Amino acid sequence: MKKALLLFVSVMSVTIGLRAQCTIQQSCTPSGGYCSTPAANSSLPNANELTPYNSVIQITLASSWAGNTINSGTLTSVTGLPAGLSYSSNPTNGVISGGGSGCILITGTPATGSAGTYTITANMSLNTMFGLIPGTLKWTLTVLGTTGITEGTTGNNGTAIIAPNPVKNKINIMADFYFTQVTLFDAQGKEITIQKMSDTDNGSIDVSHISQGLYFLHISDGTNSVVRKFIKD
Repeated sequence: MKKALLLFVSVMSVTIGLRAQCTIQQSCTPSGGYCSTPAANSSLPNANELTPYNSVIQITLASSWAGNTINSGTLTSVTGLPAGLSYSSNPTNGVISGGGSGCILITGTPATGSAGTYTITANMSLNTMFGLIPGTLKWTLTVLGTTGITEGTTGNNGTAIIAPNPVKNKINIMADFYFTQVTLFDAQGKEITIQKMSDTDNGSIDVSHISQGLYFLHISDGTNSVVRKFIKD
């Protein structure tokens, strides 16, 4: 059975790597050298541990400021991100022309233990007729922790494997015991659905209807119980 489980994982596991990029939209009018949406010193949408996150920040430069022509601005770095999150920019080199716009995409999955409040700082350098002028934009990002149900086993230490993970439509289950029920929970431990099974050691669950995020499957035969977590993509 263990060989079958390993074969199941190798067949069902697919890794795809893509470099995400945001779409530029001019969404504010600078009253100084630059502005952003969400506005500087405001809060970004909350994130959750172990749940995919995606947030876009739009930045617009003025063409001039206090009689000083702004030729361009460069996003030099974004700091303060929690573990599991990273950023990319558009333009990819971080250079925004004077009077133009760019954007920052913050994406990833906050790691376990990353719950807390963070100050996210975008460090800028303005290229003006009088030389380079440094600047910063700051936002607050709160990462919420997961609560309730966790992975584990009860009974006779049954084993179960679920794949693919992350999943879009259907998640497959293979166990070393015959299970009769699969219960779906969200990250807070709230029961979503219960599906009865026909005393089988393999099966599948349709999860196409649920939102993106972290979930748990409780796989049981009444004696053995295995909990496995997965990401809905």
